[in-house]
Amino acid sequence: MIATIWTVFRKESQDGLRDRRTLFTILITAIAMGPVFLLLMANFVSGLEERGTRREVMVDGIGNAPELANFLQRNDFTIKPAPADYLDEIKSGRLQEAVIVIAPDFSTRFAHGDVIDVELVFDESRNDAQVSIRRAENLLHAFAKEIGITRLIARGIAPDVARVVNVERINTATPKQQGAFLLFLIPMFGLISAMIGSMSAAIDTTAGERERGSLEPLLMNPVGVGALVIGKWSAVALQSCAVLALTMFSFALAAHVVPSEKLSLLFQFGAPELSRFFAMMLPFACMIAALQMLVATYGRSYKEAQTYAGYIALVVNFVPLVTVFSAFRDAPWQLLIPALAQQMVLSRVLRGDSVSAYAYLVPGLVAVALAILFLVGLTRLLQRERIIFGR
Repeated sequence: MIATIWTVFRKESQDGLRDRRTLFTILITAIAMGPVFLLLMANFVSGLEERGTRREVMVDGIGNAPELANFLQRNDFTIKPAPADYLDEIKSGRLQEAVIVIAPDFSTRFAHGDVIDVELVFDESRNDAQVSIRRAENLLHAFAKEIGITRLIARGIAPDVARVVNVERINTATPKQQGAFLLFLIPMFGLISAMIGSMSAAIDTTAGERERGSLEPLLMNPVGVGALVIGKWSAVALQSCAVLALTMFSFALAAHVVPSEKLSLLFQFGAPELSRFFAMMLPFACMIAALQMLVATYGRSYKEAQTYAGYIALVVNFVPLVTVFSAFRDAPWQLLIPALAQQMVLSRVLRGDSVSAYAYLVPGLVAVALAILFLVGLTRLLQRERIIFGR
């Protein structure tokens, strides 16, 4: 039986390697797309970080508010005059900065101690404008606070009277935990790469052979159907695991070439994380290979089997979103659900949280049990005449 399994495994592996076009598509889709997207996101965050360090603010009518101009200059901010058509520029997206608009009566109302209306014009739908909006708002709040304190002192009132609560921000998140939200792509693409890595091989070795008529003579050989199934599945699972490994390694390389020193502290994905990812994802990759083979066998043609495999991919991509749109967070029952368990545990690994052996063992055992169940189902399915001779 072992010799039969090895023969079928070698034959299916060689057939898979001959399909260079499909392999190239898999490599581009699963291996390059994720890291490239990660680097693009890192560049975007780096750009926001760079814009956040700029000490400049755009003001229209700064000549009407010498007090505000003095405050900005004392805080080392450069005042940029807003263009005459700043409103149209902001609406069209050509100007992605917030503009502080000063009314002509600013100084008069300031001298009388009145409340002064200042407009802040921006387009919140522009992601690039968020840093500028927060900077302008913080500056105006700081200016208002300083003037309020000055007016209280002028009236002989201690400024602490107006301060009811003093908030001290204490951030307990480590750099690794802060960067985990940026690395959410890695578990997601890990699941996708396991799917993509086995999809074409699973379909070709079942529905493809059924469509070509080569499945009938194969099953007529004096060997057990179980041995044929295990041999085919071994080749498909190996391809899925190989694509998964290459995808994870490409993410590890991408995490080390981020454009910012500060971001490199957040994108911590090295050998420890890689080993834990493999321990979590390899049983899932083997299980998904068996599931795709089982489902694809029902397809009378390659195209029909692709449709069935697409349903599996849709479910695998949708299941992890349960934790995003529900109140459940790291619930024990999630370890029993494939894809959801992997997403939960891998996210905790990226955060640097402690993960028990139980969290690895349960999803792995579930994946192995399901893989065996799917292979048994596939073996029985290939013994039915309507599957073998049906067109």
